Amino acid sequence: GSAFCGETCVLGTCYTPDCSCTALVCLKN
Repeated sequence: GSAFCGETCVLGTCYTPDCSCTALVCLKN
């Protein structure tokens, strides 16, 4: 959805479910 997941990401990897890496942070889909 674009809400911040509370996680930064490196190499495009997010560990929070249903989140994707965007501009070095994880956003909910």
